[in-house]
Amino acid sequence: MIEELVRVRGIGLTGADRLIKAGIKTIEEIANSSPEELAWIKGIGMISANKIIENANELINLEKGIQKVLDSIKETFARRCPKCGGEMLEKLIILGPERRLRANQCKLCKFYMPI
Repeated sequence: MIEELVRVRGIGLTGADRLIKAGIKTIEEIANSSPEELAWIKGIGMISANKIIENANELINLEKGIQKVLDSIKETFARRCPKCGGEMLEKLIILGPERRLRANQCKLCKFYMPI
């Protein structure tokens, strides 16, 4: 939990520990807190509380943006081969009597990419 909270700019190990003790365990909980709620925690004043909430919201928005880009890349690679640009088709690779792996295979170069 501490590792997640220290990702927010302005929160160190001590601050993260105090937030956890106050019942705030996630970045989303920080973002959804009011400055007044955070200002009650030892070592956090009103100005710091506002900045921490702002930084938590920035981090959440940044991660959502990164996830959108990654999803777009994944979707593109599901349709087009990253090696030659050919069309990808879903295949089932049989690894053994009980093991199968779903993958996309390029129609042109036969490149496999796990799904």
